[in-house]
Amino acid sequence: MAARGPIPEEAAELFNKALALFYAWMMDELSQRHLEPHILQQYSIGMVCDLVQAFDDPMQTNAYEMLIGLAEAHAVPVPNDRSYASGATCLRELRDTYLEAIAMKSGVRGAPPG
Repeated sequence: MAARGPIPEEAAELFNKALALFYAWMMDELSQRHLEPHILQQYSIGMVCDLVQAFDDPMQTNAYEMLIGLAEAHAVPVPNDRSYASGATCLRELRDTYLEAIAMKSGVRGAPPG
């Protein structure tokens, strides 16, 4: 279900930050973190995905290209289109896959919600 109005600038910026934070997390820049990082200690990557899931506005080209690269590199379906809704679905799948890998490494089953 898409929102009728355009995505708020703050929500688009949060999505961009979530994408960058996920990339840093995957690239071991935050390797000591076995839990999902938060943006400004308030929003998890999953929460940001929930927030922008309702918007069909197109993502910025750099965010879209980064998301496609991450999806292809980690065997996750690429977004169906450039919308934030599709981007959120892809980023959530990347996040869930990564959390499952961390859980398997540490002997914990299942990804935490959010």
